[in-house]
Amino acid sequence: VPPPRPMTLAGTRVDMLDSARAIERQINAKTKGFVPFDQVAHDPGQLRLDYERLRITWELAREIAMERDIDQLLDKILRALFKFVKADRGVIMLREADGTLQPRAAQRRDGTDAPIEVSSTILNHAIAEKASVLTHDASSDFAASKGKSMILNRISSAMVVPLVHEQEVLGAVWLDSPALAQFQQKDLEVITTVANQAAIFIENTLLAKKIEQEIINRERFSRLLSPNVAEQVLSGKLEVKKGGIHVPEATVFNSDIRGFTRMSEGTSAELMVELLNEYFELMVETIFKFEGTLDKFMGDGIMAFWGAPVSHTDDAVRGVSCALEQMEVLGRFNRKRMEIGTPPLAIGMGIHTGSLVAGYVGSSKALSYTVIGDTANTSARLCGIAAAGQVIVSEQTLGLLNNRFEFEELPPAALKGKERPLRIFNVIRERVSASQAHIRSAE
Repeated sequence: VPPPRPMTLAGTRVDMLDSARAIERQINAKTKGFVPFDQVAHDPGQLRLDYERLRITWELAREIAMERDIDQLLDKILRALFKFVKADRGVIMLREADGTLQPRAAQRRDGTDAPIEVSSTILNHAIAEKASVLTHDASSDFAASKGKSMILNRISSAMVVPLVHEQEVLGAVWLDSPALAQFQQKDLEVITTVANQAAIFIENTLLAKKIEQEIINRERFSRLLSPNVAEQVLSGKLEVKKGGIHVPEATVFNSDIRGFTRMSEGTSAELMVELLNEYFELMVETIFKFEGTLDKFMGDGIMAFWGAPVSHTDDAVRGVSCALEQMEVLGRFNRKRMEIGTPPLAIGMGIHTGSLVAGYVGSSKALSYTVIGDTANTSARLCGIAAAGQVIVSEQTLGLLNNRFEFEELPPAALKGKERPLRIFNVIRERVSASQAHIRSAE
């Protein structure tokens, strides 16, 4: 059992001041199943009890079967329990990710919202043993433990039933009363049966919520990351946290369509949206092919990067290779456009490599994985000065390309925010090795 600590929920307090003791002789801890018919055929009392348990679980199932909100589900379970036993106070606790039990639903028969305190002595034993616990007179049974919560809150009768699903403790149900001997063994058996049924509904609800969140995460990551990187994140092999982390080296890519504003002036908005969607589909597919991360669309512009959340030794090469392949993809796209009498698109690109901060930015309801820093700004400004068909890279990026590409040096560029002009280069194509040239000539 995790170390005890105070817990609160809408006025509910679980007092963890009691010392857990060896209390097996002081309480009745028992989980009882249904008895075979041939053993109870001549026992009307047992038959009535078994019938009552079946009736109660059926009513509970009917009441909560379609509930998918975990807090609403727990409230309904607790209200149902109050119909079956004469408890004055009740709390349902669930185990949190850190292992502690936290109250999630609470109820008083008198309808007030005064704090409810439970005994950790009884609670800890029920959880540790995975067994239902009944005490008829807690103050007497647990006099040796000097439980403050039992004395201060006049806990005389109490039942604690762990919520267990496939040997895993999901939480616990606590019911108590200041009256002596308020609960009997049959009450414990009924509540245990209900709790076992409730544990299944709770587990299914939590599982459904988890699946729903995984679907949301998968959809979110699949929009940003290449499929294999997204799968690593979803499987837990790669962690992406909210907030920024420093990335010592990453390559940032920016592109936009040249003359897009002029083109849009003579075309309907619907057609422009259709055009952009088709264009973006092709470009993003290429980014993911080279395992890049999509940052955002900015009007007709695209921003992507390599180096976060996963890095490769050749991130700069991947970024430039992606840019050149996008030019080829755009060429095929333009040929189809011209065949139907529509004008071709022209794009310019800028790529820069350096340190930056990467992470989720935004509100809890609208997060975006992005990169921030001078590296991202410089890439955008290189894109801004690139002519149609140019892939402009900085000196920092060029130094990481291992002479794999043909390029031409352009006049130094005076960029906003830079004290001195930057050396810039236009990457033309990938170099063809002698073996590749021989193969191509043979073809």
